[in-house]
Amino acid sequence: MPNSAIAPATADGWVNKIQSAIRLEERHDPDGGPFISLRNVLDNLPAGYLRLWAATDDSLIDRLVHFRLQSPPVDTHLLFLFGRSETAMPHFHGQVVQFAADACVYNADIMPRLDPVDHPNYFRQVFGPVTKAYWKAATDRNNVCSMAPANPAISVYLSPWSIQAGRPTTCAELERVAPSIDTYIDQCLTLAYNLDYDAPDAAYMRDRDARHLALFHSEELDPRAWNGVYRVIGKEAGQRIKQVFSEPLR
Repeated sequence: MPNSAIAPATADGWVNKIQSAIRLEERHDPDGGPFISLRNVLDNLPAGYLRLWAATDDSLIDRLVHFRLQSPPVDTHLLFLFGRSETAMPHFHGQVVQFAADACVYNADIMPRLDPVDHPNYFRQVFGPVTKAYWKAATDRNNVCSMAPANPAISVYLSPWSIQAGRPTTCAELERVAPSIDTYIDQCLTLAYNLDYDAPDAAYMRDRDARHLALFHSEELDPRAWNGVYRVIGKEAGQRIKQVFSEPLR
């Protein structure tokens, strides 16, 4: 693929992989378009969209969200595959931001729903199958993701298996790391039907999930990112995006 199209192609590939394994129903706006269509507050030109799918089967998935923000030359794609709030199903988080034909940042992670001290077996079940993929990406010294994370304040709400290139890198690196990210998605799709873990009660899990997502998407944690969103589409639209990220469908 041409480097100039690697960000949308990568995000669309993640969506297609998920759709091939989970039955999902897309939610549209009243005109049949994306759930939220975005416009630039300065010139009213199209600035991306948020697409939302609800899981319709008996998997442990709640929803899939693909948020695209376009402010040329920057093209940002953020994807979440959310587990059901009352379960221990982890969330998949992936992001690609392209700045130029051969300049991007990316990150991917399986976000745990429990804590490792009290639930070590959960971490073995969830992350054991992706450890080899993590090491393949993160121990290659040619990869920016082998360095320390760009923002440890955000990383604490992810997992130690997070693959992060928070500093600009090349599209060639993203292509090298793509098979590891695919392994993460495959593991989440497997867990969606096979996770068998005796988690705390549903009320606790819902409460913890709400607090986790609120912290992860807080403006105080990553003010530069959220202020960048607000500059393009306005605070009202940005807050609506954040609401979709944070609120379960069922």
